[in-house]
Amino acid sequence: MNSVKVKLLAFACFVLTAMPAMASGSDAGAYGENAAVPMAIIAWVCFLTLLFVGGKVAWKPILANLDARETRIRESLENAARIESQLADAEESRKKLLSDADSSAKAIITEAKETAVKLAKEINEQAKEESQTLRDGALKDIENARSQAVSSLRRESADLAVTLAGKLIGENLDSEKSRVLTDKLIDNL
Repeated sequence: MNSVKVKLLAFACFVLTAMPAMASGSDAGAYGENAAVPMAIIAWVCFLTLLFVGGKVAWKPILANLDARETRIRESLENAARIESQLADAEESRKKLLSDADSSAKAIITEAKETAVKLAKEINEQAKEESQTLRDGALKDIENARSQAVSSLRRESADLAVTLAGKLIGENLDSEKSRVLTDKLIDNL
């Protein structure tokens, strides 16, 4: 239907455009050399006919296409504004997430440092306690060993003194009497 209208419009334009040329022809005709007025009337009739036909056939589709284009452009601009707004929101959200992640990371690092310092103090205190316990145990062991050595030395000294005294005196003392006697001698020293 549209191609028929376009063809009809093209034919009408051709005919209306050719009419003044056909009217002016080589023959002067009834108006003679003064054919300007009828030509002007024919030109105005052609123009008005072309305007009427063009308005009916072409003007409405052109306006419809322009309105449709205006609607598409308006929708595109609205979509662009909406997308720009969404992009700004997404950027703001991204910045907030980065800020939250940064503060969270700083908090985790601070907490880890505090935990490390606390753990180091606990380990240091535990090591001090263990070394003190080991030192105290070693001192007790040394004291026990010293006591045992002194006791052993007394016994051996007493036995040696009794043996020597027995040899000197020539008699054999029983071990209980000799021990008492040796303890008295050692205490006097």
